[in-house]
Amino acid sequence: MTNPQLTKNLLEVIRSLPDEDRRWLLEQLGRESVDLSSQDLAELTQAGQAFDDLAQEADLYRFSDGEPVVAA
Repeated sequence: MTNPQLTKNLLEVIRSLPDEDRRWLLEQLGRESVDLSSQDLAELTQAGQAFDDLAQEADLYRFSDGEPVVAA
């Protein structure tokens, strides 16, 4: 992916964020230090709900067949 494509994709994602999340992100980018803390990233991830479907995934899978390991 080229830099212009990456930039376009990032802008699309930012524009798709809910207003409150977009304002928060822009506020973070406006800081003197644009380094986001782990807590900031965790809050943004939770607010964005992009990874919510992973809660339904099994935590462990067998190497032999790729099936989920079920706790007994």
